[in-house]
Amino acid sequence: MKKILSITLLLLNATCAFSQSFHVGGSVKNQQDEPIPFAAVSINQSKDSSLVKADVADENGVFKIAGIPQGTYFLKISAVGVKTFQSPEFGVVDSDVTLSTYKLTSDTKQLNEVKVTAAKPLIEVKNDRLVFNVEASINSTGSNALELLQKSPGVQVDKDENILVKGKTGVRIYIDGRPSPMSGKDLASTLKSMNSADIEAIEIITNPSAKYDAAGDLGIINIRLKKNVKLGTNGNVSLGAMYGKTPKYNATLNLNHRDKKVNIFGAYGFSQGEWRNTTYDDQILNRVAYNKVWQGIWRDTTHSAKIGADYFINSKNTLGFSANGRISDHNGGGSSETFISRKGQTTADSLMLFSRTSNPENNKNLNLNLNYHYADTTGHELNIDADYGRFSSRGISYQPNMYFFQLSAEAPLERNYVTKTPVDITIRSLKADYEQNVSKGKLGYGFKLSDVKSDNTFDFFNVLGNTEVIDTNRSNRFKYTERVYAAYANYNVTLGKKWDLQVGVRAEHTKSLGDLTSFKHNDLDRVDTTYLNFFPSGAISYKASKNHNWNINYSRRINRPSYQNLNPFEYRVDELVYSKGNPFLKPEYANSFKLTHVYKSKLTTALGYRRTRFPVVGLRIPYDSSRTYFITQNLDYSQGYSLDVSITTPITKWWEIYFNVSGYHNIWKAALDNGLIINNNTTAVNFNGQNTFKLKNNWTLELSGWYNSPYRRIDYNWAMGMLDAGVQKKFWKDNATAKLSFSDVLGTSRGGYTSNYAGIETRLRFRFEGRMAKLNFNYRFGSKEIKAARSRRSGSEDELNRIKGG
Repeated sequence: MKKILSITLLLLNATCAFSQSFHVGGSVKNQQDEPIPFAAVSINQSKDSSLVKADVADENGVFKIAGIPQGTYFLKISAVGVKTFQSPEFGVVDSDVTLSTYKLTSDTKQLNEVKVTAAKPLIEVKNDRLVFNVEASINSTGSNALELLQKSPGVQVDKDENILVKGKTGVRIYIDGRPSPMSGKDLASTLKSMNSADIEAIEIITNPSAKYDAAGDLGIINIRLKKNVKLGTNGNVSLGAMYGKTPKYNATLNLNHRDKKVNIFGAYGFSQGEWRNTTYDDQILNRVAYNKVWQGIWRDTTHSAKIGADYFINSKNTLGFSANGRISDHNGGGSSETFISRKGQTTADSLMLFSRTSNPENNKNLNLNLNYHYADTTGHELNIDADYGRFSSRGISYQPNMYFFQLSAEAPLERNYVTKTPVDITIRSLKADYEQNVSKGKLGYGFKLSDVKSDNTFDFFNVLGNTEVIDTNRSNRFKYTERVYAAYANYNVTLGKKWDLQVGVRAEHTKSLGDLTSFKHNDLDRVDTTYLNFFPSGAISYKASKNHNWNINYSRRINRPSYQNLNPFEYRVDELVYSKGNPFLKPEYANSFKLTHVYKSKLTTALGYRRTRFPVVGLRIPYDSSRTYFITQNLDYSQGYSLDVSITTPITKWWEIYFNVSGYHNIWKAALDNGLIINNNTTAVNFNGQNTFKLKNNWTLELSGWYNSPYRRIDYNWAMGMLDAGVQKKFWKDNATAKLSFSDVLGTSRGGYTSNYAGIETRLRFRFEGRMAKLNFNYRFGSKEIKAARSRRSGSEDELNRIKGG
């Protein structure tokens, strides 16, 4: 691998010798002949004023913008305290261009008060992603991150709180450029502890380029947190309260100090609340009916913090450090009654099971990042990230069960259990990305090395009297180690005035080792796997006219199993349900194509096709005559077709609408070893919409909603949807904002599914706490002088996301 990487880098560097590019440079000063630092400079086409490229001057007011093709242009220059300047036309013909020094006129009104009136659109369609700007939605106020994903275009959250895109799991969740350290239920609990006050936008990247990790066969969803980009010392405080069946609270504080040499930032967040839900789980196994009513309670207290600094060594070199952590105390549990009877009878004829569970869990997550960034004015850019992540979970599950016999005088039977599930996961990674101009385009290449160690213990205890006695047949420890070595090359180029091309390939070599330690011998005690994969990607964009843009892209991606799903040992979820992992799970491999048309930046239409080999699904299989167990298995393949239509446009000066309709048709095929044949297909549609009404005196009204039609994977899932309404008022010179919203106005926060396979008939219905009143207050203070933010992505972008937690 080292030889291949060295040869690749040598060839790419050799190509650079033949590069040709043009630069446009100059400087900016004020009327006192003083440099204007960090002025925004854009190069625009003379013929239609369209933007060609934008950049920021350095601290001396000097700018040099690379990659400008031949043509006729003009500059637009803007900065705080001066009037926006437009230069005379100039031409670029076979050589670099050095312009004269421009002197900008002071804007006295702007110096007295800086007031930003432009608002971000709710949805932005970019070349490689769809961006849902959370701040642009009143009804998103008070929502948690999981609820915001449900409101995002083309995204669903199913009954088990799995995140779906086009009716399928496999998307990777990033939080502020770093993957969440969890998946499954624990990812859901983390997202529920994140408040909208901390979230700036949600980015949906369906076909990432070769620069990104290949993990996530449905692409990436990045939850981008708010960043402070103002010079001086400033901050933001947000307070929120919600009430449905119980009260919930949240608060966040962000502080930032930025000058020419250093940027120091910190944040703290707190949330606390209790959520309640009801589930009706009806199951028939061997002609015996199990009718369970579950009253669930979820309590959560979360503290999160972030601290970091960027040191601007000079105009080209920046060194940065950041640390962020989260401590969460969860306690999910509740009580249930299970009536057991013969099929077709309405009363229990044998016994009734009563259970009251409690699952206290403490999660701690710490991520450290050290970053070096180099960029010059000739298009060379180097980014290096070293990351360390540590996730630990300490969970205990108390499961008291009481059997009451209905048709006999037999005394109740009591069976009590305790499980303890400590989890420790350590992630180390190093990655480097380099870009430079080559033949009027941009060539990027780099590498990544990652090392993951996962240590999972499952101790099962039978409670006899008041004594916990370990059950050695049901206890185990599973250690998993995985190393991934990756390298990539990616090239972007503009061909003429209308065409853009991007091509790339990524190679990933994976070596994993699973080691099971248990009292009971298991033939799968040790599983060793090694594989090498190549992941090509490409995109072609065509600007047919001022109003019409076309894009077609392709990518091949992988979705590796979560660490805990590889643990072959079985454990008890409750008295009647078990679960076990599958060490022979194969990674999913997906090939995706997408054709997109954008009209006037308002109407977007996208047609897609995806075929996945070895898709992973969860199945419920009979354990014995009265119990069932969950297991994840690979199907043979799945394929899907999708059509998305989005429109964002003002109807009048005071009324703006956004609608997104996403339709898809999926096919699932498999012949499993247990004789189960899967041949399912589904056609479904998702809808998101919002109406925004801007009234006088800084009042805004909003009406929004979402709807998911019925769809099928292995189970048949029922339709779900919600309608929200809200009002917003800005005051104190727009520094303060108050928002009041009402979620689930129509009381439709419920769903369910049915299934019938492997001898098990299931009908499950649930209702969650969706109808709530939400009140939020936000206040910005300090300096308002804006400077472009420095963004960076960490190296541990795949590994963190595959942790399920304990």
